[in-house]
Amino acid sequence: MLNSTTPTAFYRRLTGILLVLLLLLQTGASAQHKFRGSNLLLEGRVNYGFLINHHLEMQIFNSHFPAFELNLGKETFGEYRWQRMYSYPFIGVSYWYSHLGNSPYLGNAHAVFPYVNYPLIRNLRHELNFRVGLGLAYLTKRFDRLENYKYLAIGSHVNAAANLMVEYRWRFSPRMNMAVGLALMHFSNGSTKTPNYGINIPSVNLAMAYRLSKENSYLNRKLLPELYLFEFDGKKSISLDLGGTIAYKDMGSEYGRKFMIYNFFGTVMKPVSFKSSFGLGFDLTKDESDPFFAERKNIVFDHNYQKLRLGLNAAYKLSMSKLSYNFNLGFYVMGKIHPNITYFKVGLQYDITPSLFTTLSLRTHFAQADFVGIGIGYKLPLYYYTDKK
Repeated sequence: MLNSTTPTAFYRRLTGILLVLLLLLQTGASAQHKFRGSNLLLEGRVNYGFLINHHLEMQIFNSHFPAFELNLGKETFGEYRWQRMYSYPFIGVSYWYSHLGNSPYLGNAHAVFPYVNYPLIRNLRHELNFRVGLGLAYLTKRFDRLENYKYLAIGSHVNAAANLMVEYRWRFSPRMNMAVGLALMHFSNGSTKTPNYGINIPSVNLAMAYRLSKENSYLNRKLLPELYLFEFDGKKSISLDLGGTIAYKDMGSEYGRKFMIYNFFGTVMKPVSFKSSFGLGFDLTKDESDPFFAERKNIVFDHNYQKLRLGLNAAYKLSMSKLSYNFNLGFYVMGKIHPNITYFKVGLQYDITPSLFTTLSLRTHFAQADFVGIGIGYKLPLYYYTDKK
């Protein structure tokens, strides 16, 4: 087990991380035209929250504790189409730290994640924003059946970190502003290594931000992105997304076994705007842990297809240029063993080409993660109407 970080070492690490963030966001800014100035802001944020006891075994960790953030970001002005569609959001990178309360079992948490802060209401002095962040976290302690057997929340040091926040921001001077908000921090490894109840930390927070350079005078003259070639060609279509993912589940701490998971999916999507698409889909999954648990429960398979899970789902896609958020809510129609009749899938999709994409998805059953899959897919456009002139 790692020892707790000393204050001196912590501040040295914080300084190093800040320098890295500055280099990442500042690179190339000096070579840009003044119309594309950096508009960098440095922000410090103090959170105060608690750990949600969503399982009985986690009630021993009841406590309230602070968390600290160091954020570096910049305002957008319409350089890319998605910025205009989402009302010129604020983008940045955050470092998040907390000691997770006074329990000797929990240790410390360090997280680094890029984020997008979407404006809901905005004028020159006041803003109401919604922030979404996704990155990686390192937890200094994890479950160990000999040394830390009470810590059933997390089975690995490295985890995914997801952050959601609603904030009100007040710009009280040209180079400074402050914000108050409500946030939710989530740590999980997607059941790649069990146990994995996950950690959820709601909090209230207060932030102060300072603009590192004089505000770009062109910032409020928002650009309208140019139209794409053949964008309005009179064609209407739906798309068929086909692909597959592979996942890994390490249950060695509990059962001494490791399993692979294979998933094939297909979704028919209908765009309703530049941002949103709706559709229907299916998931066909082979989870090698299902026969293992069936044997432990004395469940007998009459046919091999009963070892597969087939699910039908409703789908929604929110697009940001080449990056998309995917949400699927479905139910199983085939398979003799599955954790629940319904499932939820959330994922990221990145378009390598107009037809080829990669995907990272998390499947859950209520609040419990099932697996994280990574894979590749192909989009097949199906035109059903053409306006011939």
